Amino acid sequence: MLIQALAEYADTRLQEQLDDLSFETKPVPYFLEIGRDGAFLGLISRTEQVPRGKKMVKQTQILRVPKSPVNRNSGEHPLLACDEFRYVLGNEEKHLKKHLAFVALLEGAASATSDPALQSCVAFYRRADQVEAARNALADQKMPAGAVIALSAGGPVVAHDAVRQYWREHYRKANADRNEKGGEGMCLISGKIGPIAPTHEKVKGVGSLGGQPAGVSLMSFDKDAFCSYGWEQNANSPVSPERAAAYVLALNDLLKRGNSSRIDRCGVGFLFWTKKFVEKTPISIVEEADPEQVRQLLLLDEGSLGLAPNEFYLLGVSGNGGRLLVRFWIHENLETVLKNVAGWFKGLRIANPFTGEMAEPPKLWQLLASLAREDPPADRAIQLIRRAILGQPLGLTILAGALARLRVVPSKERLSPVRAGLIRLCVNDHYGEPKMTEALDPNLNHPAYMCGRLLALYDGLQYQAQGEVNANVSDRYYALASTYPALAFPKLSELGLRHLKKLRRDKPGAAVNIEKEIQEIHTRLAGSGAKFPTPLSLEDQGRFAIGYHHQRAESMARAVARKQERQQNESREENQR
Repeated sequence: MLIQALAEYADTRLQEQLDDLSFETKPVPYFLEIGRDGAFLGLISRTEQVPRGKKMVKQTQILRVPKSPVNRNSGEHPLLACDEFRYVLGNEEKHLKKHLAFVALLEGAASATSDPALQSCVAFYRRADQVEAARNALADQKMPAGAVIALSAGGPVVAHDAVRQYWREHYRKANADRNEKGGEGMCLISGKIGPIAPTHEKVKGVGSLGGQPAGVSLMSFDKDAFCSYGWEQNANSPVSPERAAAYVLALNDLLKRGNSSRIDRCGVGFLFWTKKFVEKTPISIVEEADPEQVRQLLLLDEGSLGLAPNEFYLLGVSGNGGRLLVRFWIHENLETVLKNVAGWFKGLRIANPFTGEMAEPPKLWQLLASLAREDPPADRAIQLIRRAILGQPLGLTILAGALARLRVVPSKERLSPVRAGLIRLCVNDHYGEPKMTEALDPNLNHPAYMCGRLLALYDGLQYQAQGEVNANVSDRYYALASTYPALAFPKLSELGLRHLKKLRRDKPGAAVNIEKEIQEIHTRLAGSGAKFPTPLSLEDQGRFAIGYHHQRAESMARAVARKQERQQNESREENQR
């Protein structure tokens, strides 16, 4: 169950925060430095340089600050000594009540604790000129909406033990009053009978995924249509306050920007973790596709991997206004998932037409980029992730998208091993024999596959005869040849005869070799019952694309081998002199 897994995540990894729910960690861009007499001493900017990739970037420092025990969308609910501008210094009429409530909370805390730092803050708010000086100092600063400002008197006021203890007690009372409204029942997560949280806190960090920046709800019953049997709010799905806080805390931690357990693709946030810590999770391997990591994974035996028992969790989420959408949820044994990931990379392996060798394993973003000019729809990313993690066959929409891009991209991009590997995986997932191999299969007589090889040979023939041209044979005829070979190849054969005529004159040896290959495929096609197929199905368009790719990679491999042999002969001759 998703909520149970999230609560368990908080129990094992966020125990310190779970033990003290009255505080949370937030970025705080500025301190208002206040003297003992209440004088405003200036602004303290709180940024630091941190590495991000190959660059150093500015980042706001974080601070443990008071957390609100209630929803602050309406009414006045100040936080102690650390809050948004509208509470700390707000002077507009619409913010006046919030500001006065903030000052009143400070005064009450200073009176109850006799803390010197709080008393300095109270003195500051009694000096209108000093408050105005602080407003002026902040007027020119660009702060994001909802940014938190902390009061400082020789250090952050909220760091004082007396201040923290006062807030904990304040939070406990306010939270108890709130939870009384939820009544009692059996918690669906813990199974214990006790108080039920009437509402749950907001999940943050989904603004870039379509959710409200202020936060979204995973479990919410804010409309009559969502309620059943007369139950109100979250009594429809009863969860204790402690377990509700735990799952929200877990989501907020997983959704934090910069968290290594989150990647965003196509408007979906992929959140992943393991029950016991591992250095590299399956999603990390799929995302990074480090050649050495993949090589080690592929070398593992088909049997047990010898791993200690562990569980892998993967959650796909996005936002829709004020709600968190769960796009999918996976809970699986880690060893099983790693075997699926190994199968994923095996299925994507294909020869590289630029080097003649096996292409490097593709990264997830490269596969998505091969499907669309801009970001593809979210379901494409979800399908790829499901295939990698669960081994579920890819949908035909992936194959159709890859083939559509293949027909419109420039010639060099048409040779992309990333897209070709994805097409190979799709064809092998959905259609039985013959299986598409990693490199050229000279014994495969499938008509669509041979037509793809033939187009690549005509491409090579033109290059041998004319060198580089603005638009080669595949630029002009690939779209037609890959969908209706019977229309394209008579024209290609006619062009090929002209190129052969020129090549026989300039490079007779090369002309003999390539003509022999072309004639062999023509003969095999004729033997299959039809010289050129009529319209190709989606499956056969995929086989055509792989045949074209395999032949180009084979031609490159031969060219590299010839060059190496020539260099070795030259080196041998030079040594004999």
